[in-house]
Amino acid sequence: MPPLRLNLVLILVLSIGGLASGQEEFEDIIKQLNASPQVEGTEQSKAYKVLFDAYLELSPPPFEVGPDFNQTTIWPKMKDWDQVTAWAEGNPAMAEALRIAGERNIIGLPYGVSSVDSAYQNRGLYIEIGVGGNLRRSDFPYLKAMETIAAFSTAYCYTLCESGQFNDAKKQLVAGLRVYRMFCDRDFFTEKATAITMLSDALGVLRDIFYTYLEDIPGSMFREFGRDDIPYLQPTRNRLAMPEGDRVVSAGLIDMVFDEDSGEADPQMFRQVFTDIQSETEPLTRFGAGRRWEKVAALHSPRQEAHRHLTLVYDDWWRRWRVQEYDPILSIKPQFERINPVRYAAVLYAIRDIKELFAIRNLLIVEVNGTAIAAGLCAYHKEYGNYPNDSEKIYPSYTRKRSNVDAFDLQFGPF
Repeated sequence: MPPLRLNLVLILVLSIGGLASGQEEFEDIIKQLNASPQVEGTEQSKAYKVLFDAYLELSPPPFEVGPDFNQTTIWPKMKDWDQVTAWAEGNPAMAEALRIAGERNIIGLPYGVSSVDSAYQNRGLYIEIGVGGNLRRSDFPYLKAMETIAAFSTAYCYTLCESGQFNDAKKQLVAGLRVYRMFCDRDFFTEKATAITMLSDALGVLRDIFYTYLEDIPGSMFREFGRDDIPYLQPTRNRLAMPEGDRVVSAGLIDMVFDEDSGEADPQMFRQVFTDIQSETEPLTRFGAGRRWEKVAALHSPRQEAHRHLTLVYDDWWRRWRVQEYDPILSIKPQFERINPVRYAAVLYAIRDIKELFAIRNLLIVEVNGTAIAAGLCAYHKEYGNYPNDSEKIYPSYTRKRSNVDAFDLQFGPF
């Protein structure tokens, strides 16, 4: 065999072997992810199938879901409302699916493309871990479907309100809130951040409904919202967990770049993996990044130490996640920012800084608490024809006192 052809064959064999090995590693990681409490459970406890089966039958929305058409832009006075309400009325199965899903315990959608059937794969109802062989890249196309479902739910609820069917509208609104809240418990940063924003937007829609239909919604319904339905969402530090999926993937990525036997950094793997990661946000650095990563590998701490620092970072985040908004611990420099950028470079590039998620979570706490208080004020107004001059007057008949806390107030003051 000519040398060139032989070399090509050897490259092909090595590439296929590396791909197979990588797939095996990914399968291990996917198994760990699918052992999560947010995935494991009985079929009766999971919401994703009833939701996504209905989504497969959902007729196309009148406009493409995006910046100009979504749950925050849909309302009865919008242009072409007749087309939007026709879409809502034409898909009762999707509305019923949301109500059923709202009674389930978890979303339960498994990780990995092959973990769902082909009908879901064809419509983007899946999660891909390690896109293109890069464990730092995961894709969540199902979130696009959830944006469409949220848009439908908003259109359906406004349609019910416009026809005076407030009891049905309330059931639909509460079901939607519970579904979005379940998505907030998913295991990846991207899932959690998107779902928290989705739930926050849905609470904004609910407040608009309070305002628009204040004179028509019964006072008892406002009390139910204020005392039970909204506080039930509980986005508190003990009930809304940190994203653990990113941690599992980060640990898997660290394992990939160290020699299995010696535990020392593998220069070629460092060059291959981290050059790709670095160049995603800094494309022009690719030209010199490869050699740099080989040099970093020579100075890097062993695998065991890398894992120890990964644990330190997540333990620090976990403590910060559970404390009050202005606890003194938050003034201390995070462990993530204290990592040596050379000796533990693999840790820095393997994980994603979740600092942004703290702010998003706090915003959700404010949205939930503020909406519960709004419901209580509306209930009071329905009974007395005006608003109270003292917040104490709305407890406990119209809402819960613990809801009247602003997470962004330095003294934890009331709204």
